Amino acid sequence: MADPALGRFALLQAVRLAGTLVTLAGAMAASGNVPWLAAVPPWAALALAFAGLTLFFGAPRWLVRRWKRDT
Repeated sequence: MADPALGRFALLQAVRLAGTLVTLAGAMAASGNVPWLAAVPPWAALALAFAGLTLFFGAPRWLVRRWKRDT
């Protein structure tokens, strides 16, 4: 039987990676130097970056609290 901690660790790392990529996409869109993101309005780029930061910092804490509550 697999250790549930290994799956939880992998999920935490995947969530952090997703948050990093979303933040990076928002920062690239906000800079205006990336042609394929030029159509993104500045407010949406900042919202995307903020969503990525929230995902990176907030989602792992929420997951850990949920896992502690379940056990």
